[in-house]
Amino acid sequence: MNGFKRICAVIAGAVLFISGGLKLMDPLGASLVVQEYLKFFHLNFLSFASAVIGVVLALFEGVLGAALITGVWRRFCAIASLCLFGVFTIITAVLWIAGASFDCGCFGEALHLEHWQSFVKNIALLILWCIAFAPLGKDYGRPQKVKYASFAIASVSIALFGLYSILSIPMVDFTNLKPGTELSGADGENFDDITAAIYEKNGREGAFTPDCPPDSTWTFVRYQNYGRGFVDDQAPGQPLSFCDAFGNYADSLALGDKVMIISSWNPQALSERRTDTLEKFALSAEKAGFAVLFLVSGTPETVKTSSPSLAAATYFADRRLLMTLNRSNGGVTYVSGGLITAKWPAGSLPDASELGSVWKKDPVEYLMRRSSKGKVRFQGFLLYTFAVMLLL
Repeated sequence: MNGFKRICAVIAGAVLFISGGLKLMDPLGASLVVQEYLKFFHLNFLSFASAVIGVVLALFEGVLGAALITGVWRRFCAIASLCLFGVFTIITAVLWIAGASFDCGCFGEALHLEHWQSFVKNIALLILWCIAFAPLGKDYGRPQKVKYASFAIASVSIALFGLYSILSIPMVDFTNLKPGTELSGADGENFDDITAAIYEKNGREGAFTPDCPPDSTWTFVRYQNYGRGFVDDQAPGQPLSFCDAFGNYADSLALGDKVMIISSWNPQALSERRTDTLEKFALSAEKAGFAVLFLVSGTPETVKTSSPSLAAATYFADRRLLMTLNRSNGGVTYVSGGLITAKWPAGSLPDASELGSVWKKDPVEYLMRRSSKGKVRFQGFLLYTFAVMLLL
């Protein structure tokens, strides 16, 4: 029976750990979700702290989940997790009854739950808690001393993971404008074909899209074009709408052959040094043969740049749209033939040498390699931390 109780505690902890990790991977997305909650509960005066609240809450979830999995400080964790599950259950019940339109954000952008689904999930977690810890206040036993070391390693790992995410962009992008997404213009223009990579394994072939790359046991054979119905005949291209200073839509500029889009959802926050870096990148990209677009949030009256190159390529778009396109303020998104191929954060832009290499590579192959690396890194982080918590 004690073993079954520990299993229930570990399952509840794993849900918290994964939930916190997914939100930490996308701090800006967590901040946007917190803003929606603050707006719903008429706490807009706290919106200035939404980014801090989102990161702290995600870190708390991850660390508490690690504590439940390793079994350290069981009495404190029982009380803390009961409070957390109880508050989440009440909030999701209120949102469900009120018919709130925004997503609960329980698992970031990775998994979208309706409020009734989130409520059921929280009830299930409360049931797991009751099996693991009820009645509150009993002797829960003590873990092996080595578990405190495994908890410390896991906690430091998730904190460093969060720090990396703050300084970069998500390892795995789950937004509507993630790499592998095809764009459409304001008039609905998009591309009829989808390029898939054909791989071979044990004598049979399989077609893989950038959204679903193969593992290392498959061998690349060729590329092949398929109609859109190969993936989803109901799926239109995702719109990326922006206009010039006169209000004329210029969406088709993003559907060109090789386009580098510099985006800033808060151009006023760009330092002079950052602007100079973006100017140098724009010149290098143009020299390598790329078309360069500078998409910003704001109006021509509020957005000004001293850079002639950036000023000539400046267009205006919705703030939320630019946050979805690239989580980094001043980040770069590579679009080839209407296909979002790669993203870079503002602090790690490709240099002239790398741009030349990107120009020469097949966009689909480059996309699949980068997407695979991000997924492998995130999966490696999860496997590493779970191995430390469960096996150490």
